[in-house]
Amino acid sequence: MIKKKICWVTPDWFVDVDMPIIPHLLDEYDITWIIFFPWRNNRFKEKNFDELKNYQNLHIIFFHVKYYKHDPRYYFRNKTFNKLVEKESANADIIYFNMSMGGKKPSKLFLSLPKNKTIVTAHDGSIKSIMSISTADLYQACFPLCKYVNMFSNFQAKLFRENYSGPEVFVIPLALKDFGKPTKELRHDCVSFVSFGTIHAEKNIPFLIEAANQLYEEGEKKFKVSINGQWKIDESSVNLIRHPEVFEIHEGLVDNKDIPDLFSQNTFAIFTYKQMSQSGAIKVAFNYNKPVIVSDLSGFKEEVLEGVNGFFFHSEDMESLKLVMKKCIHMNHEEYDVLLKSTKQYIYEKYSIENIIRKYKKMFNVFQ
Repeated sequence: MIKKKICWVTPDWFVDVDMPIIPHLLDEYDITWIIFFPWRNNRFKEKNFDELKNYQNLHIIFFHVKYYKHDPRYYFRNKTFNKLVEKESANADIIYFNMSMGGKKPSKLFLSLPKNKTIVTAHDGSIKSIMSISTADLYQACFPLCKYVNMFSNFQAKLFRENYSGPEVFVIPLALKDFGKPTKELRHDCVSFVSFGTIHAEKNIPFLIEAANQLYEEGEKKFKVSINGQWKIDESSVNLIRHPEVFEIHEGLVDNKDIPDLFSQNTFAIFTYKQMSQSGAIKVAFNYNKPVIVSDLSGFKEEVLEGVNGFFFHSEDMESLKLVMKKCIHMNHEEYDVLLKSTKQYIYEKYSIENIIRKYKKMFNVFQ
């Protein structure tokens, strides 16, 4: 059987979306995977792909941009990247493009890709207030020109179809995100709530900090809140925290090797978002069988069943969040063990890699 060839393009910040998928497609496809590294603060390094290099039918090309986008040399480096993608995609049957495609106008690279064999990913179904101007422009300029779009949330896909009627839209859930085996076990000194991921305004971390402050002032002592990620909001954690003994703060990029222990040690993962399309961090929590506390946004309702693999609170409702956290703080060992078992069963049934891979193959079969 002659295998179809896929040219697959992923930037460093979406590698964890595609890394669990690609090895499971190699029985049917030859894949050239182009990985775009930013000029600094990349989440992955070339050594993280050493095991994948041993797979047959997989050719990995690393592209380091090297320069900040306002450096004049960036223009020439970007042209080199465009030529690389054009060269590799010319011989491909399918192009899977998981990165941005331009600013106020579509990039030359995007315009050069043959639309009848290109699938572009979209993580949001509409323009959001927290988006950068260039990202918002990208939605307006590029997505109406696409023929095929892959998304990761039914709710966001519904919004996308309402805003952009032209493309055919596929929906495949994000796979679980595995960063390796943990070396530490669950802590027993307290009930702990872990928040992980880049701290944007939408993550509502000041709201979580204030809830913990108030819980402590109301007499709850046997709990901790662990906040981990690169801080990209104006408020300083130092100014928000009134009771440092409650908090464990790690400001900055979390090394991939530290992620497994981050989840294995803590009792619950907590995501107090006030706006979201879908959460990658929740897929890390599920990979390590961690029950979650989430705001009752539509995106989370696709991922969480109340009392089965986590709990909801009313978005931006402080009393509602505190009530859920108190319930978790006072949960006994037997109740927590039952929750762990139901979480594990739910995750296995919903996010099995076999089910997700079937959806990818069905999508690629459009190009028979």
